[in-house]
Formats: sequence, structure tokens, C-alpha cells
Amino acid sequence: MESTIVKEYTTILVDVADGIATVTLNRPDKLNCFNRDMVVEFRELWRQLRTEPDVRVVVLRAAPGRAFCSGVDVKEGWRASGQEDMPFDQDDPGEWLGPKSNKVWKPLIVAVHGIAAGGAFYWLNEADIVICSEDATFFDPHLKFGKISAVEPIGAMGHIPYQEIMRMVLLADAERISASTALRISLVTEVTANEQLWARAHELAAMVARRHPVAVQGSVRAVWEAQSLPRAQAVSNALKYIQIGKPIATDLNPVSTKAEAGWTLR
Repeated sequence: MESTIVKEYTTILVDVADGIATVTLNRPDKLNCFNRDMVVEFRELWRQLRTEPDVRVVVLRAAPGRAFCSGVDVKEGWRASGQEDMPFDQDDPGEWLGPKSNKVWKPLIVAVHGIAAGGAFYWLNEADIVICSEDATFFDPHLKFGKISAVEPIGAMGHIPYQEIMRMVLLADAERISASTALRISLVTEVTANEQLWARAHELAAMVARRHPVAVQGSVRAVWEAQSLPRAQAVSNALKYIQIGKPIATDLNPVSTKAEAGWTLR
């Protein structure tokens, strides 16, 4: 399938080819931070990708520069112009930015370079695979500005140890998590050379895109939803996903040899 642009956006670039939707945060002059326009565009994007048959997996990356994403645009904010700051009327931008929050069960692979701070964790926390380049650094600046840090660190619970989360929260911008530390604490699954980051993310996505979409999405949803359940209930529910998806989750492209599968050692 030839590469096609899903739509022309103002803050992101979207390209679809070979079952992969490549989404690029495109505000490099603003450290790729998100504003109102980006939040709205992601909400629209997820709605489209959710039912787009030509997309089996999504790769999220950012335009070259100092940062993958520095969080919310502190000058513009993300709320609609003139919206009052009423505490019980506030939405969480993560409800629009993240795929799982928008019921998109197509795998999300995130490729991080440079700075990933604060609100960048909306994507990291809902990703299925996160890789980063050697220059990547991660931190949470909320306490620097006297703001409570809750949504992002709570979203990271389950795959990052509690003390690592709290160290990031409490030290704010006084300390940054390096790529090697991110790998050690399971914030990322792989570290690449800077120039190889995008190619490696695409390589992983291509492996996933070859699998039957029902089997892939059913697996993602089953494991994701199990995280919020007690273990016994999660195990009990597991069979239901299989029973629902099995009638149509037939492998259309069976892999019979190691060479065809492209097996690698991790």
C-alpha cells in the first residue's frame, strides 16, 4: 500500500503506509509541547484511527530537536479560550491524548528522543512499547511550579517501581532520568543510537503489523484491562477475550520459519 496522509493537521504529521500510522509531534520550536490545538487534533486522530482498516499499529515520535515533548504549553495552556478554571468542570487532557482513553486497541509504539517531561507521560503511560535514543531524558517538573503531580505518576504505576516514581516526582527538575536508568526501571524497553531511533521503531511496528488485527487488538485490550483488576479476576476474565476473538482471529499470514518471522534475540 502506498503512503497516504490521513489528514492535514496543524500540530502533528500523520502518514499511513503498510499498516503503520506514523504520528509525529510537530512543534519543535515549542519543544513539541501540547496546546489546545494538539489535544483536539489527537482526539480527532484517535477517532479516525480506531476504525481505519489500513492501520494496524501506531508509531508516535517527535520532530527533531531538543525534545520529544516537554508537556503542556505553559503559555497557551490546553483549555478553550475563556474557559473558567472551575475545579469540578475540568477535563484531563490525557482523556484526549492517549489511545487507550479513546478505546483504541491498536498497539502504540513510542520513540522518545531528547526531553520527555510532565505531560509527555500521557503517551508513555498508554504505550505498549516505548523505546528511546541515547540522548533521552525523563523528568516531572510539576513540583518546580508548586503544582501537585498526580495523573502522570499514577498512570505510570504498575510498570515503574513506586520509589522510582516518587524520586522523579519529588526531585522535579533537579534530577533527570537517563536513557540507561529508564531501561533499568522499565520505563523503556530498549535504547538505540540517536540516528537509529525512528528506523527501529518502524522495524518493531512492521513486525506487529503482520499479525492478524483481531488477535493483536484483543491481546492489547485483555492485558491492558487486566491491570486494573485483582489478579484472580483478571485471570478469570482472560478466557472471555479468547472466546470473543477466536472465531475471527485466524492468522491470514502464517509464519512457518525463523527467517520468515524475522526472529531476533533481545
